[in-house]
Formats: sequence, structure tokens, C-alpha cells
Amino acid sequence: MFNRDASNSATIGWNQLSGDQPILYFDTVYPKDMQFNQQGQVSSKNHAKGMHNHFVRLTRLQPNTRYYFMIKDSEGFSRVCYFSTVANTADTRLSFIAGGDSRDRSEIRQKANLLVSKLKAHAVLFNGDFTGLDLEKQWLEWMTDWEMSIASDGRITPLVVTRGNHEITNKVVVDLFDVPHKKVFYNTTFGGDLLNLVSLNSEIHKKGRQKLFLRNTLNKHDHFYWQIAQYHRPVRPHVASKKEMQTQYRHFVPLFEKHKNLKLCLENDSHTCKVTWPIVQSKGAASEEGFVRDDEKGIVYAGEGCWGAPLRSADDNKCWTRDSEAINQFNWIFISKDKIEVRTVKYENVDQVGQLSEPSRFEMPENIDLWNPSNGNLIEIYPTSNSSKR
Repeated sequence: MFNRDASNSATIGWNQLSGDQPILYFDTVYPKDMQFNQQGQVSSKNHAKGMHNHFVRLTRLQPNTRYYFMIKDSEGFSRVCYFSTVANTADTRLSFIAGGDSRDRSEIRQKANLLVSKLKAHAVLFNGDFTGLDLEKQWLEWMTDWEMSIASDGRITPLVVTRGNHEITNKVVVDLFDVPHKKVFYNTTFGGDLLNLVSLNSEIHKKGRQKLFLRNTLNKHDHFYWQIAQYHRPVRPHVASKKEMQTQYRHFVPLFEKHKNLKLCLENDSHTCKVTWPIVQSKGAASEEGFVRDDEKGIVYAGEGCWGAPLRSADDNKCWTRDSEAINQFNWIFISKDKIEVRTVKYENVDQVGQLSEPSRFEMPENIDLWNPSNGNLIEIYPTSNSSKR
């Protein structure tokens, strides 16, 4: 998991099935004869959801560096895996996969997980509803399926997670993903001052401490090139049976709109697919459901699932909806100083999709199935013209 600064820290978690006294060994070069130069002691452990969860929080890592690791215990060694930290400069370029709502259709979410292994993104932004009923059996199945996101050479794509409404408590997200705040709202930075990613919790009060955190982190990172918010429930869902999130409209959106470098919000929950034109809050005659299109100052809202949960019809479009459709998909996002690019990937043909490498992660792999609605398959988001970073 990337829970703080993706340039210099990461958390490694595992389920200790058997054996005693586990120690994590890691190094920046592939180990010969299982010899590593560094070791990390277990920082935290628990028995949540029928698993013996262990976490090692690594700090003072080198930016833009591959780290190989394994776990040694009284019974022997695990396989060697690796992850890569992110460069500590805004001159880098970032790749993210963003989505959520995997629930319990294992055969569908496995396809999305396998595509994660092929695209080699810097991180997966997973926005809640991992399982259907938050049961031990379902979580064990989810974790087993997630192993399909590990590439054949052992590469792991780190997670940045939020809580969904099917996670019954905040505690389960803390226990299974070691998020740094017990109420599951926090921020993660990428690429020096390139991106501040704000992870919010749709399932608790939007005002009070969460709103104070949101205000403070947006202000603190106002000099960054970009800020992005991710949270589970959409402010204005595109499925008619889902309720409008008035508390987020009142408490989150005004803070989003105060910051010219926040131009994208990632939402889930509805089990469909949508992307909006850039929009701002408005009660004017041209507005609908409290928003109006504004290509200069507006924020793009994208997502609404679906990583395998049962699909729902996109039957609640607005005048500012760019495109929508009920499809299994996740967002594929590239970020540089100059712009954000958002594409939507349909993953059910995953077996035909070619493999990327970390150096080629911004290329289009063979047979990638991009969603191509009437307004095109690429959304480009540019800084506001009077932004201090322009």
C-alpha cells in the first residue's frame, strides 16, 4: 500500500498462514542466494476477517527505485516479489488504475485483477465495496483473487484504498490495508509536488473532523500541480435508484472548487460507468441537480464502478453528463505537469491484452479494449489558465 508519500514509503502486508517469527527482507537488487541487505520488523498485526495479518511500514526508501522483498519465518522463505517507489519530482509522469465495487463475482473481478498485472500502473486507487457482506469467507476469496494482480515476475501494484458502504466498519479497512487514520480519510502524495491524492470516507459524517482534514490538506497542497479526490458514493449518481449525496454536495464540493488544482474526482458505488464534462456548483437557470458545465473552472467526475459487482443501467444522465453506459470497466489515468488523461478500460478480453513493462507503461498494449462512447475515448484535463503552476 501507498499510504503517505509514494516516493519514500510503502506498507507491505500479508496473511501469515503458518510459521513463527516472520521478518521481511528487502533490497534494491535481486537477491542472489536469498541474501538481502535490509530487513523490516513487523509494525502491526491483527486477526481480522479470519486472517493473521502482518504489516511492515517501510520508510526512508529511495525514490524511483525497485524494491525486491520476501518474508522469512520458522518454516522458510516466501517467493520474491517487488514494487517500485515513485520519482520525487514533478517532472515524472504517473499512471493509475482507478475503480471499485468488486463485490463477489469472482470470475469477473479476476479479469480486472489480471489486467492490473499487465498495465504496470504506479498504483491502484480502489474505492470501496471490496466484498458483498464483509464476511470472512468473502475477504479470503477477495485476497486470493487479488493475487492475480501480481505479475509473473513478482511485480506488485500498490493499493490506495477508501471505504465503501459494504465495508461494515472503518476498522476492517484499517485492519486489512493499514490505512493511516482510524476514520479512513487521509492523503497520499506522488511525484514530489505533482499530485496530492485525497482519500475520503463517504460512510461517516462529512462535516466535523473529516471536513477539517479536507480543508487542511487542500490548503497545504495548494501549490501542487494537481490534487485529486477519491471517495465511494457519487455526489450525483447516474443510476436513478441511488440517492443524491447532499452532505457531500454541501461539505465536500465547495472545498474542492476553492482549489484550482483540483480538477478530477473519482467516484464509485452505482455499478455503472459515467464521466461528466467539467462542472461547478450552480443554482442558475442552466443548472441541473445543482451543477452547470464550466470548461475552464469545472471539475470532472468519473467512475461509478464497476470491478465485477452486478451492473446497473446508467438511467440518470444530466445535461452535463459527457458519456455513460453500463459496462464492466475501470479508469486508466495518466498525469503529468501539463495535463491529466483519463481513459476507461473494458477488461473482459484480458487474455488477449498484451503485457506492458514499467518503462512502456504509457503505451497502448495490443488489443486493449478502450470504452469509446460518442464523445471519444480520451478525456484531457488541463490546468486552469491562471493557476500558479501554469
